Amino acid sequence: MAPSATMTCDACGRTAPWNPWGACSLACFDQPRPTAEEQQDMIDAAPEALAYFLAIPPGTSTDDDG
Repeated sequence: MAPSATMTCDACGRTAPWNPWGACSLACFDQPRPTAEEQQDMIDAAPEALAYFLAIPPGTSTDDDG
């Protein structure tokens, strides 16, 4: 069996399973970024990160009409 990929959380330094946002939790993902560009990148990635951290499967409708 291959070892699972891990990373160090950019916000708190905890070792966690790898994910494309570099954070171990939604709380760590939601930390202020050092530059306006990085802050905008975080805002742009927020919907996908939220779905990941809340374990919402792709294609799931989360609106009231869905």
